[in-house]
Amino acid sequence: MTGLGAISCKTAASCLVQPEAEDLVLVSLPEQDGDAAYILAVLERSEKKSVMRLHLGSGACITAENGPVEIAAGTDLRLSAGNHMEASAPDMSFVSSSVRWLTQVFSLAGKTVEAVCPVWRESCKERETTAETWVQHLGDCHRHVQDLDETQAGTTRTLAREIALLHGRVTYVQAEEFVKVDGQEVHLG
Repeated sequence: MTGLGAISCKTAASCLVQPEAEDLVLVSLPEQDGDAAYILAVLERSEKKSVMRLHLGSGACITAENGPVEIAAGTDLRLSAGNHMEASAPDMSFVSSSVRWLTQVFSLAGKTVEAVCPVWRESCKERETTAETWVQHLGDCHRHVQDLDETQAGTTRTLAREIALLHGRVTYVQAEEFVKVDGQEVHLG
C-alpha cells in the first residue's frame, strides 16, 4: 500500500530480504504505465522477531578472495540441502562438546584415521572388519562371548609370560598327526 494506493511490486534483485505482509519497504515506482514497480529494500519488519529470509533466486556464490567468511548464530545454526551437501578445505576442525551423526549409510575413506579418547563405546547388531594386519596393544582385555567363539587360522600361537589357563566343563584337544606336551613337570588327572 502506498500514498497512491495499492501497487503490485516485484522484488529487486538487490533486495535479498524476502518482504512480508505489512513490512515497511522502499519502492521504485515505474516511470511509465506498464513498467514494473520494484521493492528495493525492506526498511522495517512488521514483526520484530520474524525470521529474516534471504531470497537468492536460482543460486548464489559468496566469495571473499582476500579474507575469511564467518557465519555466527546466537542460538542455533542449521544447514540443509535438498540433494547434496559438500565441504572441502585443506584443513578442517570441528569443535563441540557433543556430536551426533544420524544417517542410513556412513562411509569414511582416508589414508590415516586417528581417534584419541578416554572412553570408546560401540553398539551394533553385526560388525565386519577386513584388515591385512591388525595390531592391538592393550593393558587388559576382557571378552564376553554369549555363544560360539571361533577362530580359523593357518597358524595360531599364544605366548603367556606367567600362566596360560584353559578351562571348560568339557575340554577337547585333537590333532591329525602329532601332539606334544612338554614341561619340567606334567600332571595329568
